[in-house]
Amino acid sequence: MLLAGTDTSAVTLEWAMSNLLNNPSSLKKARDEMDTQVGEEILLDETHLPRLQHLQNIISETLRLNPAVPLLVPHVSSDSCSIGGYNVPRDTILLVNAWAIHRDPAIWDDPTSFQT
Repeated sequence: MLLAGTDTSAVTLEWAMSNLLNNPSSLKKARDEMDTQVGEEILLDETHLPRLQHLQNIISETLRLNPAVPLLVPHVSSDSCSIGGYNVPRDTILLVNAWAIHRDPAIWDDPTSFQT
């Protein structure tokens, strides 16, 4: 359990840094936002996050493009239902592919690009 908690955080941070290094304009915008909203001499902490909208966008976009866990935790249907034209009987194990949803061209204009 400890490994899963630290590994997913480290992988997400690595993807965020990779996305920022590949998008220097977004990195500059984040740096400017931190300098103006927090200051250059102060370390960031959780209380600053509500004022850092661009940083929140970077985190959300990183999680959209590179989810630490691409398949969500399995769920069990509590009742029979129909999803996308498929009949799903009660007690069926359902797997949600978050990675595919986050890259669906029917939902996103440019699903594979980092957009902050």
